[in-house]
Amino acid sequence: MTDIIQAPTASHVVYIPFVLVIGIVIGFVIGRKAGIKQGKAEFIGGNDEEV
Repeated sequence: MTDIIQAPTASHVVYIPFVLVIGIVIGFVIGRKAGIKQGKAEFIGGNDEEV
């Protein structure tokens, strides 16, 4: 009878962290662009909610 559950290959040790790091970098780039757009909108005159 063969084992159904096997240990992951060595490539997973490199591949999974690489994908996670790439995802984090892409998230920061997209978030930075969104933050820049939001900052420009507020500077131009959006969100004048000072009481």
